[in-house]
This record gives sequence, C-alpha cells and structure tokens, in this order.
Amino acid sequence: MNVPLNWLKEVVVLPKDTKDLTDKLTMVGHMLDKKIEVDGQTVIDLELRGNRADCYSILGIAREVAAIYGNKIKPLKTSKLIKVNKLEGISLNINTPLVKRAIITKILNVKIVPSPKWLSQKLELYGMESVNNIVDLTNYVMIETGEPMHAFDLDLIGNNLEIRLAKKGEKITTFKNDVLALTKDDLVWTKGDYVLSVAGAIGEKHNSISDSTKNILLEAATYDRANIRKSVYRHNLLTEAGLRHEKDLDPNMVSGAIERFLYLVQKYGWGDCDGLVYDYYPTKITTWKLTFNLMQLAEVGGVEIPKARVLKILKDLSFKIISHTKDSISVEVPTYRTDVRIDEDLIEEVLRIYGYENIPAHVLSLEIPNQITPLYIMQEFNLKSSATAVGFNEAITLSFVKENSSECNVHPQKGDAEVVSLINPPSPDNKNLRTTLLPNLYELSQKAIYERETDIRLFEVGKIYCKYKGKYVEERKIGFTFFHYEQNSFADFKSLIDSFFVKLGIPKPEFKPDALLLPISDSFEILLDKVTIGFGGKIKNIYFIEIDLDNILGKEEKYQVKLWPKYPPQIEDITLAFPEKTKIGEVVAFIISIDANISEVEYVGEFKGNYTFHIKYQNPEKTLTDSEVEKIRNKILKEIGEKFGGNLKN
Repeated sequence: MNVPLNWLKEVVVLPKDTKDLTDKLTMVGHMLDKKIEVDGQTVIDLELRGNRADCYSILGIAREVAAIYGNKIKPLKTSKLIKVNKLEGISLNINTPLVKRAIITKILNVKIVPSPKWLSQKLELYGMESVNNIVDLTNYVMIETGEPMHAFDLDLIGNNLEIRLAKKGEKITTFKNDVLALTKDDLVWTKGDYVLSVAGAIGEKHNSISDSTKNILLEAATYDRANIRKSVYRHNLLTEAGLRHEKDLDPNMVSGAIERFLYLVQKYGWGDCDGLVYDYYPTKITTWKLTFNLMQLAEVGGVEIPKARVLKILKDLSFKIISHTKDSISVEVPTYRTDVRIDEDLIEEVLRIYGYENIPAHVLSLEIPNQITPLYIMQEFNLKSSATAVGFNEAITLSFVKENSSECNVHPQKGDAEVVSLINPPSPDNKNLRTTLLPNLYELSQKAIYERETDIRLFEVGKIYCKYKGKYVEERKIGFTFFHYEQNSFADFKSLIDSFFVKLGIPKPEFKPDALLLPISDSFEILLDKVTIGFGGKIKNIYFIEIDLDNILGKEEKYQVKLWPKYPPQIEDITLAFPEKTKIGEVVAFIISIDANISEVEYVGEFKGNYTFHIKYQNPEKTLTDSEVEKIRNKILKEIGEKFGGNLKN
C-alpha cells in the first residue's frame, strides 16, 4: 500500500528521519517495498499482511506509528449520524445473509466540480486518477479510514433498492466499459432487475456520478469476505475496494466512514446533508476480552519484559486495560483488530512492538535433535544442486497453464487424465493446473529465444496435477529444456542429462523411442532398471525431458572413494563396425563388464559406420603385460561379435 508521508503526518507525528520510520515499520511487520519521490513529496510503499485489514488505510498505519513511538493519534473530524427506520423516498431490501452491515444516506443539491488541489494531489500520490470531487471524496475516505464506499446518482436509481445474489444471465456494464456476465454466486446491488453494482468491487456505468448529477445516494457496507474475493477474482475486478473487502473488515468502520464523508461534504459546501441514515446491522459486533499470563509471554517470547512496559505497549496499541494482577493482564480488544482473537495474538503484539531484535539468543538446553527433514526435501535440494552443477538454470513458474498453451497441457502417458480447473481462479487466464511441466518451461525458453538468447538450459522442480480414474493426482517432477543456436543436437542435450544423473549418483538411464500424447516429435521414454521414470522429445527446436521424482527417490548410490592406482594402465583404441540400429551405449556397458581388468571404456566417435572406443586395461595388483592385454582384447572381439555382430575394422 502506498502511504504519502505528508498525508500520514496529518494524523500522527512522524520522526524527522524517514529511514528510521521505515526501518521500524519493517521490524513490526510492515516491510518497506520501495520509497519514491513524487513532485518533491515522499511516498513509501509497504507490504502489508493479509490479516491486518485495519492497516489498509492512513489511519491504520498512523496507529502503528503511534504505537512504535508512543505518540497520540489526531482524531478525524466527523459529523453525527441520525438513524431512521427508512429514508424518505427510498428503501433498501437486503435478502441475503452475506451482508454484515450496510448504511445508506442521501446528499442533495450536490455540486460536481473538479477536485481541489489538496484532494486530487493526495489521490495522485497514492496512485489514483482524479475524476471529480464526489468520486474522489469516496476514494479519499476509503484510503483514509480503510472502509470502501460508493455513490449512486439518486435521480437515476429509483426508489427501491435491493442487495441480493445475481440471477443467471444478468449482466453489468462497468464504468470501465467492461461487460460482465454475472453468476448466481455474485452479490449485487440492484433496482428491480437492473444491476447497479457488484457489491464491494465495482459500480455500473450509467448510474454513476456525472457532471449532471444533482443528488446522490451514498452507501458503505461490509460483506462476507469469501464471497467478495471469489467475485473479484472471477471477473478480474482487482480494484482498491475489492482489495479491502476481501479482508476481514470491521463492520463498525462503516459508520465512521459515512460520518467522515458527510463532514467533508459540509465543510466544502458540496451538498446538503441532514445526517439521516438507514443502518442495516443485524448482528452487532462488540469488543471482546482477552487475558494472558506474563509467564506465558516469557515462555513463548523467550524474554522477560517488565510488566509496566507490557502495559504501555498494550495501551499504545489501543487495547483497553480492564484489569491486571501480578501474573496476568486482561484487555478489551477494539473491533477493528480483527486479527487479535486468542492469547497468543496478544503476545505477538507485545513482542513485535518491544522489538524482535531485543529478544536474546539462547543455546538449546537439550541435545540437538536428530535431523527429521523428509527424504524428498533432501532429494529436491540435491536435484537443484546437480542440475546447476552441469549448467542448467532454475526456473520457477506458477502451477497454472495459460489458455494459449493448453495444447501442451496433456499428460503424456495417461490418455484419459483430465485437466484440473479451479472454480475460483486467481485470474481468468490462470484457471487450469498443469499436467506436465512442458507448457511453462517451453514458454520461458521460447521467450528467451525471441530475446536472442543463444544457449538456453532451464530446469524446474515442481508438481503436476490431474484427475485420473476419478481421483485427483499430484506428482513431483523435474523438467529440463535445452536449445543451442549452433550445436542444437540431441546428443549434446543427452550428455548433459547423463552428467546430471552421474552427479546425482544414479546410474545412467536408458532412452527408449516411444510415441507420446504430447505435441512433441522424436519422443521417447526414459527407463531405469526397466522402470519408466520419465519421457522427453522435441517441440519445434527446443528439447524437453521430464522425470518423475518419486521413481528415483532413494536410488542414489553413495560415492566410493578409491585410492589412485599404484600400477599404470595400458590404453588403446579399438574401431569396430556394427550392423544398423546397434545401440552403442549398450556396447560400452557390455565391454566394461567383460573382464575385471577393463577399468574404463569411452566412446570416442563414429566415421562412415565405424565406431571407435577408448579402452583402459588396469590391474590394481600389478602392471599388465602385452600378452595379458592381448588375451583380454581377443575376448572383447569374440564376445562383441557374438552379441552385437561387431567386427574389427580392417
């Protein structure tokens, strides 16, 4: 949230050193994201925790500053409200339990003018565009108090309003000219069958404030936050109001916001307000009592804080002290602190204002416990270390697949596996979960190619999801992509994967050609001990491999350290001709198994159908003679000929 310091200064005294302010806000849980200068004024951008609904306002941050420095809050000036059973000429029917509180009031003879500089400048510093004085004032009060509100053109909306769930097929055209097709789960304000707004998110275009508006109906409300959050993300309505309504807002903030708005309208002569309001508040929220033990504070927090200091911290945080004894303190929690519900929450409040940096470090009084890190966690750490060691760079992507990549989102080995879609996706484009790591890794690789990267080696460790035979399935995978502008061959890619397995301490797997369901060419399966552990292929000019992590879990071999051989090896190259389709990898593995005195076999290369192998003969107990080497060589030629049909090149 952006916090213009000149605006914040109107509510609480700030220290002269801005760095001291941002450092201390960070230490109490409101991390500084960045600090910017706009027209000579400082704006700090704070990363707020989702459970601190009260802090999404200038007033909320001012309370935190007051608690840190022991200052007092300057109260906002407001008008008094007069509650009535019904406003003259207009009624509001609420036919859903999703509304916690709603207040409406009329403002007549409004003056629609460009906002004065003090108002437009504050909104611009916050990051919002100025529209007119009334619309800007609703945004101003929302940012100041944390309670969203909305103004309707009273002469356009009719006499009978209703808050209800939308009907199937209903639509709304927003002030941004977007047409939304509503669902039966969306909460809306309506006049009959005409939708005026999506509750807590956005208003309709044709009933909003314009230059011709003469009278307005002002509303502020709190709703079931889960319902609002679903609507916001269902229709991609990421507005400032929606951001706040998806939090646990205090219904008692509604009246305070209305009071503040009416005061400012009267102060600047922008309309006639009589203070009459219709207040729908079926279940009133009152303060609640919590008691915690000072010994518990010491045990949980690891530090003994003097009782007088604890009492001051609680008072500075606006907790009312009900009573206290030698060992315990009872407080009354203000309703806007919707995050403080149990004793431990109070302890956290004391500790964060006292300062986590003031908690002393302690040596464990008992022996260090055994490592209980799950094997799969250690495996993923080793995977990442091995992949980077052989030249790959880690990619971290979302578990969702964009619609334009859906053709790649197919499980390669389970034809009847279904794609899992979220009912309430974080955004319309992120609806389907990935059934393979291919779509996102391919998209990143393709993007790098467009940006003229010539050597691309990416990997990602993550989960894939699908619905298979009526059950939801999660599988852990590691995926690789490879592209090289000059040497873009499968042999180069495979050599890196082989090195990756060697680094892991797992025997090199077998690559078996096989047709897969994915839109990739030259596809193959990867086998280890005749068990399929993955698959791969090529999509356009990018190579891809995906390996199942559970199938290689625990297969790592411990490295055996051997002393450098005392006796030197004898080395020679042998060139052999083989029938077509002979697997050279199997030849290499077979040669080294023929005799115990063959210490190493390396495939050198191929020329006109002839394959050269670099062979080392070595005995740890003595130096081999030429005749002994000749016997081993003859054995190699004989058994290679019998098994593979290989012949020594003339």
